[in-house]
Amino acid sequence: MSSIKLTVRRLYQLQGERMVNTRATARVYVGETLVATEEITGMTESSVSKYLHHHVGDGPVRVEWDCEGIADMTVSEIQVCPCCQHDEL
Repeated sequence: MSSIKLTVRRLYQLQGERMVNTRATARVYVGETLVATEEITGMTESSVSKYLHHHVGDGPVRVEWDCEGIADMTVSEIQVCPCCQHDEL
């Protein structure tokens, strides 16, 4: 099993001059295969991470998202998942 770290760096919507909660849909791919769709709600200006697991195999990982506000997300492959201690090696 492989693990991916999805990091939401920023997520908010501007209402006037105020930042408020918003919703984003993130789609995580390994190569061209969709491995996860995550609904993310709330607001953050500091990074928040989630760990995802898949059996797809190797390939470049990427994230695409839809959001009515402002969002910034990244994904990366990890060797040892800190939540379950799953070790790829």
